[in-house]
Amino acid sequence: KVHGKTAHGGLAPEKGINAILVAAKALASVEKYARIDEETTCNIGVIHGGLATNIVPDLVEIQSDVRSRNLDKLAAQRDYLVNTVTAGVVANGGKVDVEIIHKYQPFDLRHDSDVVTLALESCKANGFTPDVTVTGGGSDANFINAYGVPCVILGTGMSEVHTVDEFILEEDLYNSVLMVYGILQAAAK
Repeated sequence: KVHGKTAHGGLAPEKGINAILVAAKALASVEKYARIDEETTCNIGVIHGGLATNIVPDLVEIQSDVRSRNLDKLAAQRDYLVNTVTAGVVANGGKVDVEIIHKYQPFDLRHDSDVVTLALESCKANGFTPDVTVTGGGSDANFINAYGVPCVILGTGMSEVHTVDEFILEEDLYNSVLMVYGILQAAAK
């Protein structure tokens, strides 16, 4: 939360500290964002503030997302973002309250683990070409693995994910069912 000072935008704007402008200047000083490296990303996803055009806004809320499969890199990028925005806000006369919410842990499974092996057996049984890879996404698998239950994420064939052009082919929906059925068959052996 970026705090400024409210004032009337037409009668005495100079008596206020515009939290939107303070936040904008602070965010403009963030140079490390988007793809940081092969494991780490940073996104400023939400900025919300202001009540009316004739009121100097005294509060802006910014929400961001920092992800990494490496906890040290995650901490470094999180700290960089928090420190850079905080310094920018303070330099422009504002104050900042920071709340960090750690949503989930990354996980890493060996290619020879039971769950990966079962998925590979299903691919073979169904004639699918496997692609064992890592992603920057978060899912229920993060939580399940954190509880000590090995779990993989199965791709469903979605394309253009999280865009207005997102789609999945009907064939891929059926293939997802075949994949799960193949895993169940492999596990039953």
